[in-house]
Amino acid sequence: MCTYGLSVFVLCLPLEFTTRIFHQPISRIVLLVVAASYIYLIAVRRRSIAVPRNLSVGLLALFVLASLASWAVTRAPLSANSLLDVALYPVVGLMVANLPQSEVDHRRTWIALLASGAVVALTGVFLYVTGLHIWTPNPLVANRLNITFADPNITARFLTLAACAAVMLFSARKAPAWLAVGTSIACAVVLPMTWSRSGLVLFVLCTVIAAVLALERRRAFAIAAVALVAFGLSTTINPDTRDRAAGAAATLVTAITGGQVDQASAIPGSEDVSLADNRVYLVKAGWKMFVDHPLGGVGFGGYQHEMLTAYRYFLPQGYTDSVSHTSLVTVLAEQGLIGFALLVLFLVVLAWEALTARREDGPWAFWSILPASLIVPIFLYSQFEARFIQEPYLWVALGMFYSARMLARRAPAVETAADQRRSEAAAA
Repeated sequence: MCTYGLSVFVLCLPLEFTTRIFHQPISRIVLLVVAASYIYLIAVRRRSIAVPRNLSVGLLALFVLASLASWAVTRAPLSANSLLDVALYPVVGLMVANLPQSEVDHRRTWIALLASGAVVALTGVFLYVTGLHIWTPNPLVANRLNITFADPNITARFLTLAACAAVMLFSARKAPAWLAVGTSIACAVVLPMTWSRSGLVLFVLCTVIAAVLALERRRAFAIAAVALVAFGLSTTINPDTRDRAAGAAATLVTAITGGQVDQASAIPGSEDVSLADNRVYLVKAGWKMFVDHPLGGVGFGGYQHEMLTAYRYFLPQGYTDSVSHTSLVTVLAEQGLIGFALLVLFLVVLAWEALTARREDGPWAFWSILPASLIVPIFLYSQFEARFIQEPYLWVALGMFYSARMLARRAPAVETAADQRRSEAAAA
C-alpha cells in the first residue's frame, strides 16, 4: 500500500463531494490507510522516519509551534478547524516526504496529479454541457462549475496546479506527452467555466511562471502557449466567461487601487462587484487587527470571531462574509509580526533552496523544482481565496520537495557503494 498509496491519495484529493457519502473526503480515509501501512512497516523495521535536514524545515516548524502557542494562549471561538489544520498537516507532509523511495515513485505521483486534473476537467465539460451538478453545497455558486469540489474558486486553483504540473512534466519528458498536453488543454478550457475571477487572472500568470522555472524552457513555453491559446478561446467565445473576464479585470484594478469598480454582470448569481470578490473590507479589518495587536495578533484562528465581534463595524451592510480570504493578512491579524516574519522567512529560504536545487546536475533537480514551482500558484491563490496552510496540495508539494532533497543527498552514497562493489568484483 505504501508503494502506490501516495498516488491513490493524490488521485482522491479532488473528490471533496465524497463528504456527502462518508462524512469525510475519501482522500482522508485513503490517507489513514496509508499511514497505518507505513506504521506497520516501521514496526517491522522495513521503513523508518527521516526528518529533512533543510533550514526551511526548521523555520516551518517554528511557524507551526508559534501558531500552536498562539492558539493555546487565546483559544479563540470558531478556531477548531484552524487548529487541526496546523497541527495535523505537517504530519501529512512528513509522511509524504518519506513515502517515495525512488524517481519512479515521484514520477508515478505526479502522473496521478495529471490524470486527476484531466478527469476533473473532462467531468466539468460534461456537467457544463448537460447543466448538471454532482453537488451544490453552496446555493450561491449553483450556476458555476465546482465539479467535484465544494467551491468553484478552489476548483480553479486545482485546475491551475494540474496545468502547471503538465507544463513542467512535458518540458522534461517525464510524463506521456499526450497526457501532459491533454491535461493542460482540458484544464485551460474548463477553468473559465468556474467563473473564478482570481482564476482568470492567475491561470495565465502561473502558467508562464511554470514555463520560466522549467529546466527545458523551449518545450515548456510550447505547451504553455498551447494551453494559453485554449484558455483564451474558451474565455472569449463563451459570452458568460467573457463577461466574467471583464469582472476579473475590475477585480485586478480593485486589488491594486483599493477602490471599487462597478462591473455589471449578466451572469445569474454573479451581480456582485469586484469589491465583493476582493473583500477589501476584510483586508481593512485584518490590517486594523494587526495595528491594534502588532506583536502577537488576535490569536491563531481568531480572525472570524474578532470580525463578528470587536471589528463588526467593518462589515458593509448586506455582507455576511466574515472569513479572511487573504492568507498574508490573516497571518498578520492573527499572529502579528512574529508569525508573519516566520512565514515570510520560511518562504524566502524555501525559494532559495529550490533555486539552488534547480542548478544541480542529475535527475533530482527536476523532481525538486517541480513541487516547489506548484507552491507559487498555491500562495498566489491564497491571497484571494484563502487556504494556504490549510491547502492539502501545499503539504503534498512540500513533502515531495523534501523527499527529492533527501533522495538527492542519499544518491551519492548509493553510487559510492555501487562503485566499491564493482571495484571489489574487478579485483577478484
